[in-house]
Amino acid sequence: MAGLEWGGGSVGARTITAFLAGAVAVTLSGCGARWETEPPVFPSPDAVTVARDSLADASAEVVEAAVREGADADDVAVDATAAAETHLDVLGGVYVAYPSATPSPEEDTTASPAPEPSLAEAIAAARATAASVAATTVDADLAFLARSIDLEWALREWWAAQEAAAEEAAAWADAAASASPTPPPTADDGSGEQPPSDADPVWFPLADGSIAVTPGFTPDESTVLAQATLTELALREDEARFAYETLAAQEFGPRRDDALGRARLHAERSDSFAALIDTDPRTPLYQVRDADLLDPDSRRVLERSVETDLATRYAALLDGAAPDDAAWLVNAAFDAYARAMRTDGFLATDVPTLPGLEVVRSAPPTASASAPATASIVPSPRAS
Repeated sequence: MAGLEWGGGSVGARTITAFLAGAVAVTLSGCGARWETEPPVFPSPDAVTVARDSLADASAEVVEAAVREGADADDVAVDATAAAETHLDVLGGVYVAYPSATPSPEEDTTASPAPEPSLAEAIAAARATAASVAATTVDADLAFLARSIDLEWALREWWAAQEAAAEEAAAWADAAASASPTPPPTADDGSGEQPPSDADPVWFPLADGSIAVTPGFTPDESTVLAQATLTELALREDEARFAYETLAAQEFGPRRDDALGRARLHAERSDSFAALIDTDPRTPLYQVRDADLLDPDSRRVLERSVETDLATRYAALLDGAAPDDAAWLVNAAFDAYARAMRTDGFLATDVPTLPGLEVVRSAPPTASASAPATASIVPSPRAS
């Protein structure tokens, strides 16, 4: 018997077809099959994001290593935990795409875990990563941050090394005074090299233990720094020269020799900047303000103020610096910071965090927080 026709087909045939389609759907749903759209395509991170993540991962490794070493961490780099946590915070933390996802493939619990790096190894790795990012990223802000991180770790390690050397010297002095037959333990690396005097420049130490000698401490004709910037640096270096000559007149013995040596160093750097500018801003005389030159503590404050002012200026210029300029700027910034660290009264808390980033470019940099009062150098009215 034929079914009723409607719209080109029989009602019975259409009803059976609909029933079979529903049955197939139910059967497929029972065995796990689904009718789905194409899976979503998630965007891949760009090169800048990958570079940022590498810096964050390296900073996280430093945090973990510093926590493992605890109180001993300050022997490697002062306040390493706080510094690494600050870097990690500024970088935005370690990126995790799916925090709640189960790792796939499953972790191999039978494999031997990789040895955990020491704090020194973690810092070296972080510095190497920072140097690589600064040299390769197209993002100027990320390059600046990477350079600042690298510079800060170099300074924190330098401070720890200076403190260890000072403690060793004090131990030897105590042993000599007590005529102890057993010398105190030494941290000498066997090189036999004497620590630098206060007059000597201190080269920026690279992550691999070498130093950045080739760039020097001043630019050459290839610099892209503006004339106004070069003029300012020529003047500030000349003011530093005058400050040390003034200090030398109040000192005796090694302190006087060091002050005169540092004066010559700043004079040479000032001459280098002046050779690159159209109009020389320097004057024969300057005035020292807010410093009691008869007071030794006030003289140390003056030294710290002069060197910290230069250091923060150089570090701030790393913002957007061309690679060739960045190379000598880190040398100049590190040397000035290191000289400030060698003054009596400099504290561990005075080691700068992210040097250069804290400087507001529209305002002059401030002196070190270690100085209870700042001292400044200005052109003398007699020289005008």
